[in-house]
Amino acid sequence: MDQPGRYRAGREIMAGENEKIIAANRMKCVCGACPTYNECMRADESLLFCVTGKAENCTFEKKGCICPPCPVTKILGLKKAYYCIRGTEQEQH
Repeated sequence: MDQPGRYRAGREIMAGENEKIIAANRMKCVCGACPTYNECMRADESLLFCVTGKAENCTFEKKGCICPPCPVTKILGLKKAYYCIRGTEQEQH
């Protein structure tokens, strides 16, 4: 049975749908180019924080955020920023 998952464009999505979103958008993700993205996130190959949530195992400082102009943010209809620090859109409400 699917469990409720993250938030997308004003609605909850099912956990299995997260994997589909990740697969479809991984190449469009700009997290790796973000000034806040660091070696810890790189070592974990963490991306798509807007879908997966904040980087739980990494410590870092805010050095700028490129979430708002990210193609994935636009595709998913998201409005927030600093997903790597604050979590998904739903977690930030």
